[in-house]
Amino acid sequence: MKKIDLHIHTIATVSDKAFDFDLSKLKEYTQKLEIDAIAITNHNLFDFKQYNEIAKELDITVFPGIEIDLEKGHLLLIADNKDLSEINDFAKKCDRVNALIKKQDDYITLQEFNDIFTSLD
Repeated sequence: MKKIDLHIHTIATVSDKAFDFDLSKLKEYTQKLEIDAIAITNHNLFDFKQYNEIAKELDITVFPGIEIDLEKGHLLLIADNKDLSEINDFAKKCDRVNALIKKQDDYITLQEFNDIFTSLD
């Protein structure tokens, strides 16, 4: 059995209460619970630089992701971590989401989601 946490926040955004991220605490959490993989899924934001720092520091699989405020609900979108060009493309699409979410009650529509993430294969 694999233990996977696909809902890790590392950056406080307008959709969150303020918090301080501590990489050593994340490392301790994954080791203590013997987690095999995580996804970094900040609200409406993907920070490629921070993702790389976390992936290099942890001895487990780390997936790039985003938690999108979508028509008053939340959607976790997890990307493959194998291809750098795909992660770069994912980051650019996440930047488009981030540009649309400026305050706590903002969200994107399903049409905007489909326009940004045209292919999810």
